[in-house]
Amino acid sequence: MTNRPILVVQPWGRIEGVRIDHDIPLSNQRLSLDIIGRCVDLPIRSSIDMENQTSTDSDGRFVFEHVPPVEVRLQDQQKWLGNSTNHAVVDCGLQEIDMEPGETKQVISRTSGRTVVGRIELDNQMSGIIDLKSLDGSFIGALTIDGVNLGRTTFVPAALDTADQRAKWYRDWDNNTEAGRQHKLALEKIRPVMIRADGSFVSPMVEPGNYVLNGRLRYNGRFIALLNELHFVVPPSISNNFNTAIDVGTATLNPVIILSKGDTAPDFTTTAVDGHLIKLSDFRGNYVLLDFWATWCGPCVAEIPNLKATYDAFSADKRLIMISLSVDIDHAALLKFVKTHNIAWTQAFIDLNGGKDKIAESYGVYGIPSIFFIGPDGKLLLTNLRGPKMLSEVKSILSQK
Repeated sequence: MTNRPILVVQPWGRIEGVRIDHDIPLSNQRLSLDIIGRCVDLPIRSSIDMENQTSTDSDGRFVFEHVPPVEVRLQDQQKWLGNSTNHAVVDCGLQEIDMEPGETKQVISRTSGRTVVGRIELDNQMSGIIDLKSLDGSFIGALTIDGVNLGRTTFVPAALDTADQRAKWYRDWDNNTEAGRQHKLALEKIRPVMIRADGSFVSPMVEPGNYVLNGRLRYNGRFIALLNELHFVVPPSISNNFNTAIDVGTATLNPVIILSKGDTAPDFTTTAVDGHLIKLSDFRGNYVLLDFWATWCGPCVAEIPNLKATYDAFSADKRLIMISLSVDIDHAALLKFVKTHNIAWTQAFIDLNGGKDKIAESYGVYGIPSIFFIGPDGKLLLTNLRGPKMLSEVKSILSQK
């Protein structure tokens, strides 16, 4: 407020609409609105207090009176059918709406989805580690359009570094490119997976199309299992069969690799951003600090000062090699970040989307940041290295040798 003391106030928008499912107006249906985060910075999004819930009348009509002049997502609220008691309802996306200040938007929300059911089972190695009843609270997964790479919405050009610039770029990309339209449609068709006590799951309002179920299991703060992908087709409804659920079969949760101190660090080969080849085994005899990260990852960025402090402390020590493997989709964003923050250690790209990168998989990395410290013999000395202790722990090890 000292530097920019003028506060510009814009009027609310208004949404008037009709909710229709299989050509039938839905009465007394709960609806919600959510601000689409890719176009609004988090501090702004979290401070906007809008009226984000309403219900349809007997003719399926609804109104949202106070809608901010940004892109919002209209959502159906469905009863939570899973085993977890932490939820009462779940939001199912219907469509994205781009609002202007003071605008009244007329909306007809039509759907023709069906309920999808199936079953998740545990791999034999998971027996005794976790039971089916706990899956609903620890499984992170969804039904998504098959073949569309949702990735991270960070492929906006790095030069557009303000919220207004990013919002305009996304609007243009969503509305004026085929890739953008497909991406937007795929986001609208994401459906939650609710898991019952016996491992069976249900997903409501799944529109016709080709889908894939994928996900991962969190236990005691770590990802311990990955679901083998289940691909299936939801056909268009015919006659009155939309009330009949579609059974898509069984998917299995398989344990992931969890590396511990003393394990041999998996070898890998990749290419640095400057084009030179990186092979981990070439650094036998050296200590290697290996960092999986991305510029869009807040906790990763928070580790940069600790990484820089470690690098600066030992930049003259030829025994220490530092390598960061970035999962950024927008390569320009990484190059800009590295230049802006004067990061001098080696950087390379990997593709972590869907947990499919072989380097990340071999290290059991399904979330970032993940930082490892490897000894001269190729064995892990430290895992889950985070915070200011990074420098002190690395210093403690190097000072003993």
